[in-house]
Amino acid sequence: MNETANTSPESILRKKQRRRQTEYIGLTAFQTTFAFMFRQYLGFESGVIISASALSLGWILAVLREKRRILNSASRTRILTDAVESLMLMFLLALSVIVSLKIGIQLLVVQVHLCTFLASYFCGCLLGETRWITNNFEKLNQIERRNYLENLNSSIIFPYNKKFLSSLFKK
Repeated sequence: MNETANTSPESILRKKQRRRQTEYIGLTAFQTTFAFMFRQYLGFESGVIISASALSLGWILAVLREKRRILNSASRTRILTDAVESLMLMFLLALSVIVSLKIGIQLLVVQVHLCTFLASYFCGCLLGETRWITNNFEKLNQIERRNYLENLNSSIIFPYNKKFLSSLFKK
């Protein structure tokens, strides 16, 4: 395959990775700003525990996500696992907020803890994804690289494009 420098797998990866890193940094900064603004509602110990837990969770889920990306883009298992991961994370966050409010924790306390969690989670995802790419992309064979680049969306904020969504409904 005769590829130019602009369409090589490495250049495609760098372009996608740069955008994804920018979005992760933006999301982390956004959440960190709110956590900092309301830091008086966040205890040091709980902040450390939440940050460490969310950073670890983000790292682990990102590494697992990266491993799934080398599967075929039409793999139902990969698509279903990605969807279940997102839904379970949203369910976990929603449940923790509901329980916290039901037991009488102030809304600002819940919000600052949620912002701390999300900032650390996004940071963990960024670090896990970057580390996995750095350590593993060069070791992939050509088919796995092609699958990885197909499955790696340019955006984490708007991950689904028309092509992807229409492929879900094909037989």
